Amino acid sequence: MSSQKKRRVDSTLDPSIVENWLNELSSCDEMSEADDESDNEEIDTTQKSDHESESEQDISENETNENVSDVQNNNFYLGKDKTTKWKKNKPNMQIRVRSHNIITHLPGPKQNARNAKFEIDCLKLFINENVIRLITISTNIYIESIKANFQRESDARLTDEREINAFIGILFLIGALRCARKNAHQIWDNSRGSGVEACYLAMSEKRFRFLVRCIRFDDINNRNERREIDKLAPIREVFEYFIANFQNNFIASEYLTVDEQLLAFRGRCSFKQYIPSKPAKYGLKIFALVDAKTAYTFNLEAYVGTQPEGPYKCKNSGEDIVLRIVQPVEGSNRNITADNWFTSFPLIKKLKHNKKLTYTGTIRKNKRELPSEFLPNKNRELHSSIFGFQEDYTLVSYCPKKNKAVLVVSSMHNDDTIDEENHAKKPEMITFYNKTKIGVDLVDQLCEKYNVARNTRRWPMVIFYDLLNISAINAICIYKANNLNSKISRRQFIENIAWELLKPQIKYRSTITKLPVELRRRARALLGIEEPSISVIPENLPNYVGRCYVCPRNKNKSTRRFCGQCRKYACKEHMKDICVNCLNE
Repeated sequence: MSSQKKRRVDSTLDPSIVENWLNELSSCDEMSEADDESDNEEIDTTQKSDHESESEQDISENETNENVSDVQNNNFYLGKDKTTKWKKNKPNMQIRVRSHNIITHLPGPKQNARNAKFEIDCLKLFINENVIRLITISTNIYIESIKANFQRESDARLTDEREINAFIGILFLIGALRCARKNAHQIWDNSRGSGVEACYLAMSEKRFRFLVRCIRFDDINNRNERREIDKLAPIREVFEYFIANFQNNFIASEYLTVDEQLLAFRGRCSFKQYIPSKPAKYGLKIFALVDAKTAYTFNLEAYVGTQPEGPYKCKNSGEDIVLRIVQPVEGSNRNITADNWFTSFPLIKKLKHNKKLTYTGTIRKNKRELPSEFLPNKNRELHSSIFGFQEDYTLVSYCPKKNKAVLVVSSMHNDDTIDEENHAKKPEMITFYNKTKIGVDLVDQLCEKYNVARNTRRWPMVIFYDLLNISAINAICIYKANNLNSKISRRQFIENIAWELLKPQIKYRSTITKLPVELRRRARALLGIEEPSISVIPENLPNYVGRCYVCPRNKNKSTRRFCGQCRKYACKEHMKDICVNCLNE
């Protein structure tokens, strides 16, 4: 292995990329009506999640001064289980770098992603032909099933891949303009110039509402059979396509974060979660593996509760979720950071010995392996730290406030270093945890900034909107890695990919003769297409009746008047009388 490809994992994290992301963030949302209807067969239940990850842990009623023993005179602390021993002194520093601190592949785009230089090419790495084709086929199957409910065949015509691309482009565009939650009529209303012209030219408001209602991600004819073994059946195939694309186009940095998202949703769903500490409180829980340096998402797992018997049935403990979600990077010597809901000592050992991954995370004070001295204590000195060492990991207890304690365990750190630059004398382990824990939270904030999600009563649409948001974030990560000198903002990036998705549909509609003349003219103007020549009155037919070339098609004004210079027909409304002297001037 070349020495240039080896890279030591240290305790520092380059903040430049993360700071650039944070500088773009702000919060402002507008609500609107739901644009589609729920699936009637869905069972509605809400479960209260136990995912509470407060880092600072308070002293409890049974943890008083009397219950905390003095520090023993021997060389180790004894856990509450009376068997686990923690050495007080750090081990001798190794001369050679630990094997689990060396990564063999440098982070960045890989394979075809290295050649993606343009914005739309980066997005197509994730929303590729397979995804679009599957959505198109599934949507057409549903449209066929409801076509009999419409009086006119044109009101329920089938869609195609070009129109599905344009539909996704509209979602990205209104997300970039931060009006995705607005009523669709406000977006399409051009009577006062407040609408979005690109949306109006790509498809009608009625057609957009129809697609929002009808878009599907699986064959509804056999969905019930698949639901018997998989609760995620309505979007499983598309979900797995996205995940595979996420993992096939980028190499992670040294530091990854595991955490959970809560996608806001209050409709009917059998695995809806209630997390009072989250802004949305009710929604769908998604576990994510995110690069802490670039905010690139590598893996997702949707929480659907207890699956039926079959290939998708699995355990949902924090340990099992981490072991499943880190599979794309196992054996790569990277570090995983997670909060105390996931952390356990058996998990850290399995990651280190079986997966070749280190782990850093907070841990709950109810673990039996923890010594009593490490728990919140009224007599602890403010900003003091207590360290305990074992062969596989290091434990620290830090006192940030009176009667509080932060417990962090790490298999990556093996010393008692204090961050000297921090006035609160925080241990380096805690500083490192704070810097690398931001991954999933940062993705949440970026998704919310330019969110494509519309109000909906169908939970598969909520997951689909989240996949689009994450795809846009991953796409700009690849774009900036391939264009190091680019200063493009994320909003401009999303607008550019939206325009590239909309352009083929707008160009197609500009050629449909049944559409209003004005709409086709505006479409050609937006695309930069030269106006077609307009027929002029023949010299030998002065009384010939023609149609005004300025009036829209719905007015259909006929006239005998025409311009003396260009000889184009124009109605009285669009002709101005002028005297001979003024004409000569």
